[in-house]
Amino acid sequence: MGEWRSLCWVAMVCVLLAGCEDTEPRIERIEVAAAHRACEDGETCGVVETSCTSQGCRCGVAVNEKYVLDYQKQLAECRGQDELETCDFECETPFGKCFKGACVLTSEPPELFRRGRSVQVLCEGSRGAYVGCPQCPPNERCKSCMPCECPSSHRWTKKGCRAVVQTEARAILIETRPSVVNHSDDVKARVRNNSKRTIWLKTICGTPFYRLRKKEDAWEKGYEPFHEVKCRLGSVEIAPGKNRPFVIDNLAKFREPSGEQATPGTFRFELTYTDGNDSFRYSDIVYSAQFDLAEKLSSR
Repeated sequence: MGEWRSLCWVAMVCVLLAGCEDTEPRIERIEVAAAHRACEDGETCGVVETSCTSQGCRCGVAVNEKYVLDYQKQLAECRGQDELETCDFECETPFGKCFKGACVLTSEPPELFRRGRSVQVLCEGSRGAYVGCPQCPPNERCKSCMPCECPSSHRWTKKGCRAVVQTEARAILIETRPSVVNHSDDVKARVRNNSKRTIWLKTICGTPFYRLRKKEDAWEKGYEPFHEVKCRLGSVEIAPGKNRPFVIDNLAKFREPSGEQATPGTFRFELTYTDGNDSFRYSDIVYSAQFDLAEKLSSR
């Protein structure tokens, strides 16, 4: 009987020991080493999920891209998965970037940063309009992405919008006379290039004075008498310190946006110019002095 009791006690101890071994605590998350979050300027950062119990892709941790695969393998192992999983993180900061020597989470894709600075800040701080990269899927790099719309006189660079047309509009003076005209009158204009660079005025149908602007609550557009596709494009060169006269004899051809003949009001011309060469790939605009269009001039 004593031997039987001893065997029972031994069996119970074995069962208890086996049960303890089976109920070993499960790892809830993988740990990311601080050294693996470090980065140098120009290096790429990725994002890894750390929760072993989560089945989705919530906010992760930013790590140096060269360690991302190792942590994905650790995550698959602790989740009991046979294959690595990649997905779009469901949070406000799903991307990683290198910032001041460390990988951090951000809301913008890696290509939308330049040396640790947001492209949006670079864009808007250099006269650009930030548009982002809506055509790029999350977590994918888009080499063709153009996140900033620069003015026509600027081009997009790694340092923001940079001026290609160096001549400022204030260095170009456009005089007009007389100050009051009717539809049958000619407007005499003179363009003075007070800059130190040669400029070219864009011409359509032989004249740079093809855009008329009317002052209402603001300067309104849509008064052109002809469209660019119907006329030959050209240019007029004006050397530094020189001037050139023009005569605008087609006021009767300018129309209201409705198609009616231009009604009395205050007008000015908008001219397109460039410098460096006359390709007009990059250009800027300058405005003439304003004048009044009257229905009929007084005989006095």
